[in-house]
Amino acid sequence: MRAATCTPVNFPTDDHFFGRDTGLLCRGFQELDVECLVILPGDATLETRSDVIRTTAENLADTAWWRDLKLDLVVLYAWGDPRYQNVATAIREAGIRLVQSLYTAGLTTPYGNFPEWRKCFLGLLTSPFPAATKLKLVMRSVRDFIPAIHEKKRVTMLANCDALAAVSDPASKSVAGYVTALGQPEIAEKLFIVPHCVVPSMVFHASEHRKIRKVLVVGRWTAEDRTQKDPELTVAVLGHFLTQEPAWTAEIVGRDAGALSTLARKFGDAVRARLTLTESIPREQLVSRYQESDILLCASRFESFHISSAEALCCGCSIVATDHPLMASAAWFVTKQSGRLAPNRNLETLVTILRAEAASWQSGTRDAATISENWRAVLHAKNVAQSIIARLGLA
Repeated sequence: MRAATCTPVNFPTDDHFFGRDTGLLCRGFQELDVECLVILPGDATLETRSDVIRTTAENLADTAWWRDLKLDLVVLYAWGDPRYQNVATAIREAGIRLVQSLYTAGLTTPYGNFPEWRKCFLGLLTSPFPAATKLKLVMRSVRDFIPAIHEKKRVTMLANCDALAAVSDPASKSVAGYVTALGQPEIAEKLFIVPHCVVPSMVFHASEHRKIRKVLVVGRWTAEDRTQKDPELTVAVLGHFLTQEPAWTAEIVGRDAGALSTLARKFGDAVRARLTLTESIPREQLVSRYQESDILLCASRFESFHISSAEALCCGCSIVATDHPLMASAAWFVTKQSGRLAPNRNLETLVTILRAEAASWQSGTRDAATISENWRAVLHAKNVAQSIIARLGLA
């Protein structure tokens, strides 16, 4: 069997690329002893890896070019974007099995689930975005009500595959409702779950690792990310939680985490001493943070998948997040006795849910080894690749 992952964007193929998404899925296939390549546009003369093919946009849309590669399977990360219809068509016309990855927690449009779309629209509109960003949001929403402009083209793109990959169960249901509402229920039959992969180092073994009463938060805290990550609410939740739970500690990890110290000062020295702010660290150090923590908290306003939650689950953490369509995958992450959702994204509710989750750990309701085992079987790159092979009935 010969497979490839493909993205139509010129990304650098560095360690970061091969640690997530298309690059990591390629490694997952390789772990199964399947010959797998990464295909993407760019200058071939600058590429140093033997398992990467750089080519032109014209070749990506050329059936003969794809046929010459003698592939059995391509996983295309094109987000269901109609701009890449010619790439999907060329792959299928070359006789290659095609899986399209939607790379999103769902298709939140007025079609299929109007209340869900309305909650998303209002959630984004009330977020502290610049006025220009909010104007774009309103204009895009107007477009959503006129299917002929964009939606029918996207549905045509989604139909152009052998299987359609959604990143989680809630995402799959959202997409199924969307295509059914637009008169294409047969597309829903192609859907299956292909989550974003997690590297094999993300594990928890009770014989090797020890949990402590700790809440972990991982994210980017730069100025451009603050609207999404909401550091003000995150620090407030942790501050109030630590005030009420003196046996627990917490740590926030990520770029510019140190800048959040001003938000933590109001909680006093006793609480501040149990809240650690850590700048970006190498992956191996991040793994140890996951392995020692009980709970991963995500207080973001929106996340498409939240890879940190997936990594934390594989390391035996449970998840606390918000129940909202802008956080759709969180509803999947808390299954398998793996966490709780806050019904509202506000300080009081999140603190209450976080304390309830802490109580579950203290009472023995949560088991780190079981959480890790359950989610590694779903999220580790090798297992994700195996699920794709099984779904298409390939050897």
